[in-house]
Amino acid sequence: MEQQNGDLAFFAGLVAGAVVGGVAAALLAPRSGPEAREQIVDRGLELKSRADEVVERAQRVAGDTVAKVQTAAQDILSQVQSNGAEASS
Repeated sequence: MEQQNGDLAFFAGLVAGAVVGGVAAALLAPRSGPEAREQIVDRGLELKSRADEVVERAQRVAGDTVAKVQTAAQDILSQVQSNGAEASS
């Protein structure tokens, strides 16, 4: 569970860093107003696309982790139940 939280925190930091870096680079570049605005919009769309990809990846990782935990929990419950049935026999 801690691994999942760590992965999500890492992806969130990655996205936040990309957004801040992109905006800073766009604002600090020597361009005219219209060029700068166009670049900011283009960069924003690109970063949004990257962020969507990262979110999808994080959701897949989280879904896989949940599935593994559920399977492990079911296996443990099955073992406990079979050991309990053997003990009462």
